[in-house]
Amino acid sequence: LKTVQAMSRIALTLLLQALWLGTCLSFSPIPVTSRKVPSSSSSSLHATSSTTAAATLPNINSQLLDFNGHKYYTEVTKPPQEKNSLFSPKSNKPDVILIHGFGCSTVYWRETTKYLTNAGYTVHALDLLGQGKSAKPGREDGVTYSIDLWAALVDSYASSQIRGDNGIVVMGNSLGSNVALAAATGDFYTLLGETTPATTTPYIASKIKGVGMYNCGVGMNSRNIIRDPSWNPIQRALLTFVFDTLDFLIFDNVPLLTYLLNDIVTKDLLKNALIGLYQCSPNPESRVDDELVDAFYSPAKEAGSVQALNQIYTNNPGKTPMEFHKDNQQLLSTLPIHLVWGDADNVTPVTGSVGQFYTALANDADSNVSLNMIHSGHIPFDEIPECNEFMVQWLDNVVAAGSSSGSKQTSNFFQQIFGQ
Repeated sequence: LKTVQAMSRIALTLLLQALWLGTCLSFSPIPVTSRKVPSSSSSSLHATSSTTAAATLPNINSQLLDFNGHKYYTEVTKPPQEKNSLFSPKSNKPDVILIHGFGCSTVYWRETTKYLTNAGYTVHALDLLGQGKSAKPGREDGVTYSIDLWAALVDSYASSQIRGDNGIVVMGNSLGSNVALAAATGDFYTLLGETTPATTTPYIASKIKGVGMYNCGVGMNSRNIIRDPSWNPIQRALLTFVFDTLDFLIFDNVPLLTYLLNDIVTKDLLKNALIGLYQCSPNPESRVDDELVDAFYSPAKEAGSVQALNQIYTNNPGKTPMEFHKDNQQLLSTLPIHLVWGDADNVTPVTGSVGQFYTALANDADSNVSLNMIHSGHIPFDEIPECNEFMVQWLDNVVAAGSSSGSKQTSNFFQQIFGQ
């Protein structure tokens, strides 16, 4: 019975995600109370005057850039004192790149951007190809969506837009966390050549100072759930059947996907679903405002969104976070990593394989990984904005406070690997 219930929950979650609605399931998560946090931070949420002073986002410099012949949308927000300086940070603080999750965009980073810029960090937010305000090419355009493709896009952006010697921190939510891991490690560089030859060595990997993650995903899509070692052969076979059936009936059914996105998904339906995702907020209705709803709704109605959705759900999901750590052990065992995770998340539950993996690392006193658990759902940084303070504390006390020799060692490590 438990196996059947688990399969049903996964199937329902996938179906709702396919409609750009996230998930509104209400089964209770198993609480996880143990975690390691940076030594200077508190286990309770709080906000400081320096990070909550601005009522609205600072001035944003937005532009469309080119990646392999396709336009993608970017935003750069500088700290108030640095708005007149394009490439010259006034402190030792690294630039931060924000990478969104499935069906999302730069918009839902609005609170995170406030906290980071008011703490003195320059923030770069991108709409991944196929989502948000970016172009949505398909296979007919020679584009195969993958974690590696998006990591290459993020790396291309950084190499052309980020200057200075203070390094880079990548932060992601959900599948954006997987993209962050691929970009931080340069892992995409050796894999992407199978379909899209990379022409330069990884840029971010040579300047990486840390990785931040909000509710890390298992892969580009949920097929990586099948690889969870906790499943027995019968459960794994049932899961494979569920995914194959969903692909056949829904995700590979382009006419049906077109109908769902064009005729079924409305703003009211989407708003109600998002409110369901924000149930831990003191006032979900106020958090799910018109700006947020439009940020999910408008891209879903654009030409190419169906093809992008089809690929995202049926293409190779890429490596799991556990595989990234295994294949890049030398870097990821020393690079500062911090996670903020919502204990009520039903999309990427902390009780799943990825959450358990990082919880175990965070509980190791000698580990470079730290984690804060908060009461929220899948989008903690916008649902409970105060939780962004945990990332600020980690950046200030662990990353920015780190020695310059650590950055130099990282650079030398990648010079040895890539020969530059």
